[in-house]
Amino acid sequence: MKKGLVLFPCDEQTRHRLQDAAKDRCVFVFKEKDWSIERYRSELRDADIIIGEPRNEDFQYCEKLELMQSPSSGVNYYVQGGCFPKEAILCCMTGGYGNILAEHLLGMVLSLCRRLPEYRDQQHKHEWKLCLYDKQLEGTTLLVLGAGDIGTTVARWMRPMVGRIIGVRRVAREKPACYDEMITLEALDDYLPQADIIVCALPHTPETACLLNESRLRKMKKDAVLVNGGRGSLIDQKALCRLLDEGWFWGVGLEVTSPEPLPATDPLWDQPRVIITPHAAGNSFAPGSPLERKIWDFIIRNVGSYLQGNEPENRVDFAAGYRETRI
Repeated sequence: MKKGLVLFPCDEQTRHRLQDAAKDRCVFVFKEKDWSIERYRSELRDADIIIGEPRNEDFQYCEKLELMQSPSSGVNYYVQGGCFPKEAILCCMTGGYGNILAEHLLGMVLSLCRRLPEYRDQQHKHEWKLCLYDKQLEGTTLLVLGAGDIGTTVARWMRPMVGRIIGVRRVAREKPACYDEMITLEALDDYLPQADIIVCALPHTPETACLLNESRLRKMKKDAVLVNGGRGSLIDQKALCRLLDEGWFWGVGLEVTSPEPLPATDPLWDQPRVIITPHAAGNSFAPGSPLERKIWDFIIRNVGSYLQGNEPENRVDFAAGYRETRI
């Protein structure tokens, strides 16, 4: 019988559901706060399956690992760490956070367009006055840079609000109905000048690192709204500050930065047209929350299926840095 190790909290009902899905193929052990380091390392040595997010240095103790299911959609920490056992399978949570992250990014877009941060600043000063005019979404062009689960959810929700939606993905193999066009990164430079709103939801890969350099930022409209909810490495932040100082951009929303945490001395903090949130879009993993239920439903189904001899979902392609693309 296989042995599974669960590293993050769950209630008794979830524990029973997981064990029921495993049937007699695997017995699960759930990490407790009072475990000693020796106990933890011993459990790592015995584990065929890990559910959770160990540190890269913990893999030296994983002598039997076959499958690790991460509760996160982004797993570049493991892809780049060089410690994950080569014979083991890593699965991510791509598809689990689409709604909750899309809510956050849409909130940023609407807040910037309606100047809500400025009105909040006025509220603190007890001032009652109109700001300059707002930015309407009607008739605008939305460019979704990273038309996967998160980006496409943003596109679906914004479809009734805007005039045109362009999706950008690594392989333009499909065009969901919410998009007017689907392009690849090779065509990005031609489409950036057309966009009124740019929502970014790309993972970190060598291909996407600093993709939005100064040259591409300057291809955007001077009154564009730019929101990034993928990885902070996408944007050249020094160049972004220079453009903001020149009066570029209606507003910028940064859910992610590089590095994280953003240093207190970074000039982005003081840019008046920038909203910064501390990688908080997925901060809804409260006990009993819809997100927690959704994540555990996937984990239980995926691990149970693997134990029945099936190929697991969301297997990570280490060369690409994210979930395998199946055409």
